[in-house]
Amino acid sequence: MSEDRVSLIGFQQETVEGLINTIKRVGWYHQNEPQNRKQIGLKAGVSLLQSPTGSGKTLVLGRVLEGLRGDIPGKVIWFWFAPYSGLVVQTRDALATQCGSLRLRDVYTDRQAVNTRDGDVFVQTWDSMRANNAQNRKVRRRTESSGSLDDMLAELRDKGFHIGVVIDEAHLNFGANATASAKLYLDVLQADYTILATATPNDAKLEEFEREAGIEVASRIVIERGQAVDAGLNKVGLKLGYLRFKQEDQKLIDLEQATLMAAWNQHKLVGQELENNDIGITPLMLVQVEDQQKGGEDPVKRVRQKLEQFGVPSTAIKSHTSKEPDSEFHTLAYDPDVEVLIFKVSVATGFDAPRAWTLVSVRPNRGREFGLQIVGRIMRVHPLVRPGHKTNEVLDNGYVFLGDPNIQAGLDAAVEELKAVRQGIELLTDRLDIAEFGNADQATPDVWQGSLPRPVAPTSSDDRQQRLGDLIQIGLLDGSAEHLPEKEQDEAIVKAESVRDLSSTGLFGSLPEQPAPSKGSGEAQGPGLKRYRLRREELGIPEALVREELPPIHEVHGDLLPLIAARFCDDTMLKLLHVTKRKADLSLRELFNGESEERQIDVRLSNARVAEQAQKELEFNDSIDVRKLRLALVGQLETLADKEGIEAERADFRRAIDLMVMQEPDRIHEAIRHALTHHMRSNVDLPIPEETDDWPDNLEAAEKGAYGVFPHNMNKEERAFAKLLDQDTSGTVKWWLRNPESVKWATRIILPTGRRFFPDFAVGIAGRKSTDEVALVEIKDDGETGRLHSDINLLKVRVRHKEYGHVTWTYRQSEKRWVEGEFNSLENRIVAAREFGINALVLDE
Repeated sequence: MSEDRVSLIGFQQETVEGLINTIKRVGWYHQNEPQNRKQIGLKAGVSLLQSPTGSGKTLVLGRVLEGLRGDIPGKVIWFWFAPYSGLVVQTRDALATQCGSLRLRDVYTDRQAVNTRDGDVFVQTWDSMRANNAQNRKVRRRTESSGSLDDMLAELRDKGFHIGVVIDEAHLNFGANATASAKLYLDVLQADYTILATATPNDAKLEEFEREAGIEVASRIVIERGQAVDAGLNKVGLKLGYLRFKQEDQKLIDLEQATLMAAWNQHKLVGQELENNDIGITPLMLVQVEDQQKGGEDPVKRVRQKLEQFGVPSTAIKSHTSKEPDSEFHTLAYDPDVEVLIFKVSVATGFDAPRAWTLVSVRPNRGREFGLQIVGRIMRVHPLVRPGHKTNEVLDNGYVFLGDPNIQAGLDAAVEELKAVRQGIELLTDRLDIAEFGNADQATPDVWQGSLPRPVAPTSSDDRQQRLGDLIQIGLLDGSAEHLPEKEQDEAIVKAESVRDLSSTGLFGSLPEQPAPSKGSGEAQGPGLKRYRLRREELGIPEALVREELPPIHEVHGDLLPLIAARFCDDTMLKLLHVTKRKADLSLRELFNGESEERQIDVRLSNARVAEQAQKELEFNDSIDVRKLRLALVGQLETLADKEGIEAERADFRRAIDLMVMQEPDRIHEAIRHALTHHMRSNVDLPIPEETDDWPDNLEAAEKGAYGVFPHNMNKEERAFAKLLDQDTSGTVKWWLRNPESVKWATRIILPTGRRFFPDFAVGIAGRKSTDEVALVEIKDDGETGRLHSDINLLKVRVRHKEYGHVTWTYRQSEKRWVEGEFNSLENRIVAAREFGINALVLDE
C-alpha cells in the first residue's frame, strides 16, 4: 500500500468543503443557543453523505474531521463507527496514512478525559460500545485504573467538549439492533454532530435507526456514480457472465466448477491486458461462498479443491471466514502472490480490493444487498490503471459470474436503483382401482415382501402420466385411475407396479409365474360361461410358442460380464480417453447499458457428474452387479489401449466408459442383449392350451382366431387390430392368437433389463421366414400420448425375438389408418414410419 498522502479529486474536495461548512454552521447554533443543545444535535446536526462504493468516503470523512480541528466553535471529540471489526483496522490504517493530523484512540484501553485533544478520533464498531458481552461491559464500567466511557463523556462535556459521531457504512451498522443503537446514541453519546455515510440510498435499516433515534437528516450530499467514474475511481461498467451448455452436456458438467473456470478465464484475460499495457498489477479474483451448514461440507474447502483441479496454484489461493479467519486478511487484497480470495459475505463488506476485477458468487442470493456491497469490491479502480481509465474495454469493466442464474435478480435490482438515481448513489402424493390379477380373492399386500426393490412414487407429472398409462395399457390399473387425485394416483402406481414386478421376474429370478388356468372337460363352469377349443389342425397353429428363457444367475454371471465388455468396447472409444472438456457459450451482459457479448470457452467435465449420470444408465438391470460390470468394461478398454500403445490413468478409462454410456445408452443395452443370447434358451416345452378357461359364451366369432372368437379381455385398440387380421382375404394371415401377459406358455422376449416383454399378438403369416412362420405384433395407442414414448417402450421397440425376429409395432392414426411405429434415434422416440399393411408381416425387417 502506498504511504503517500493523496490529493482530493474535484467532487471529493467539494464534498469536504460542503460538510465542513455545514458542521461549522451547526457549531454556531450550539455556541449561540447552548440551552437547545439536544434539539440542535437531533434536528440540525445530522448530515448524510451518500456516495458510491469506491468513491473515497473514508478519505473524504477523514479530511472533514481534519478540517474541523480548530476551525469550529468549541472542541469536538469524534466516535467513528465501522460495521465490522475488520473494518476498524482498515479505517485506522487509512486515517493514519491520509489524515495524519488526527489522533486515533482506542476506547478499550484509553478512556482518560484529561489527555483529550480537539479532533481526537475513537474508531470502533457500534457493538463494541453496547454492554452486551464481558469485553464491552468493561468499556462501560468504572475501574481503579480507568473510568468508564460514560464517565469520560460526562467529564468532557463539563470541559466544553462537544461529541461528534461518524457512522460509516451506515446502512450496515444497525441491522436488528436499531433500537439498542438508538438508545446508546441518545442516552450515552448524546451526539452534537452526526455524519452518516452510506453507499445505499433508501435503506430500510438506516431509516429505522432515524425513527428510533428521532433524528432528522438536515443536510444531504449526494455523489452520483458518474462522478466517481469520470474521476477514475469507479470502473465504467459491470458485466454479468453466465454459461450455456449443449443439452447433452448439462448433466456432465459441474456448474459451480464451470463457473469458476469461466471466471478464472476472464481473470487471466485481465492479467494479460495488464501485462500488455506494462501495468505492474497482479489481478485478484474474489470467490464468495455460502455459510457452512451444521454437519455439512466446508464450502471453502470445496471451492478450493475445484479451483486446484483445473490448475489454479494452491499457493495463489487464500481464504477468510469468521470460522477460520486469516490474521492478514486486509493485506491479502494487496499481496501479488494471492490471485484468488475466498470469503463469506459477513467478512466481505467494505474491505478494499483495488486489484479485483472478477467476482464469483456460489452463494444463494440475498437480493439487492449482494448487488450493492459485494459487487462494490470489484468496482474500484486501481491507482496504476487510472492513467488509461475509460480507454481499455477489458480493464474498464468489473466481471461477476454467478453459480446460480437466479442470483441475477439481486444484481438487476441494484443496477436499476443505480440508474434511477440521477444525483445519487451506486446501488449497485387409499384408494386403489386395480384390475383383477391372478386370484381375485387374494388381496394385494400393502407391504412389499419380494426381493425386488419396491417401486418409488413418481417424481414429476410426466413420470406419473407415463407410468399410469403403461399400467392401464397392460391392464393392471383401471382406466378410471386417470381421474384420481395425484396422491392417490401415486399410491396406485406403486402398488400396481409391485404386483407387476412380482409377476415379472428379474433377469435370473425364480419368482413363480401366474399359473395357467386349470383345464376342464370343455363344459361351461358357470352360467353364461364357456370354454373354447384351440383350432390347431384347422388353422395350422404350432404345438407351442417359442419362449426366450435364461438360466439362473450363478450359472452364467461369470461369463456374462466379459461378453458384455467385449461387445461394448472397441477402438473407437480410445479417442475418449483424453476428452476432459466441453465447449460452453459464455455471455457477458453489461448491466448498465444492456449490451452483451458472446464467446466460447472450454469447461472441465466433472468426473463425478459423468459417473453419476452413467450410473443411472447402468443400473437398469437389477441382476447385474454394476461395480463388477464397470471393472470388466475398464479392463477391456485398458487391453485395447495397451494394444495400441496408448497410456492413460485409470480415471481416464472410467471417464471414457462413462461418456460412451451417456452418449450411446443403446450401446450398453445392445451389449447386454448380445451377451444374453449366448446363454438364452429357446423353450417349446409348454404347449398352447387346447382350450380357454371360462369365457363368456356369447363372444363374437373370429374366422382366423386361434380359439374361433375375439377374446373378451382385449382393449379397444387390440380388438380393432384383431378384426383387421381376421378380415384379411389375401391368404397372408393364417391364424392369430392374443399372447397373454405373464402366462407360462406365452412367448416372450428377454429385455436387457432382465424383464420379459410379451408382445400382444402371435400371428401365422404365410411365407414369413421365421420359426413356424410366426410374426409378433405390439399394439399401442394413437401415438400422441406419452405412453407410446415411455422408457420401457423405447427399450422394447429395439429388441428382436431369437426365433421370430422383428416385432411389428403398430397403432392407429385415424379410425381406419394403421401405421408402423419405428424407433428414431435422432428424436429418441417412436415415430410413424409408414402405413401398415398385412404384407409388412411377411418380411422380418
